[in-house]
Amino acid sequence: MSAEIKLKISGLVYNQTVVGTYGLVLSEEEGNRRFSVMIGEPEAQSIALKMNNKRSPRPLTHDLIKSLLHVFDAQLQKVLIYDMVSDVFYSELYIKREDSTIVVDARTSDAVAIAVRSDCPIFIKSEILEIVGTVVEAEHEESKTEEKNVDVEDLSVEELDLLSLHALEELLEMCVSEEKYELAVTIRDAISRKQNV
Repeated sequence: MSAEIKLKISGLVYNQTVVGTYGLVLSEEEGNRRFSVMIGEPEAQSIALKMNNKRSPRPLTHDLIKSLLHVFDAQLQKVLIYDMVSDVFYSELYIKREDSTIVVDARTSDAVAIAVRSDCPIFIKSEILEIVGTVVEAEHEESKTEEKNVDVEDLSVEELDLLSLHALEELLEMCVSEEKYELAVTIRDAISRKQNV
């Protein structure tokens, strides 16, 4: 049986090459490897909402699934990314009910969106992380955060909407380079609003 490595969500970044998709950046909890999973916009918004402790006016699909688990007295124990075929990740939900554990196949994007709502750990099989993981140097990370301290996080949505398209695009580039993925999503939304005016 192969080892399972615990992951954490490092952020979401808008995919410039494939419209309507995002990179979900996952990194090992005790290590310096990370990788990205391409996910759709609804799943990215669902994950971002929960990570930012915001609620949708009506339950999203992932909220509904969490509610159903609760109603049937079941608990999501863990999510496991167990395979990758042609750059597509395969995941399983491990659901405990009474004395048995049920394993359900799921898209990785949905599995992560449900996991963040259930405060449930996310794992990947070690041999898959060996293939997809990219090592990020800790020293490089620290120096990057020391070099630039930006107060963009303090800008409201209304203030972002007042900025020019060029300024927003520059901010987006900066956020991606500094790996401020949640803020990048907010800025990308401001760019979309400005382009649709």
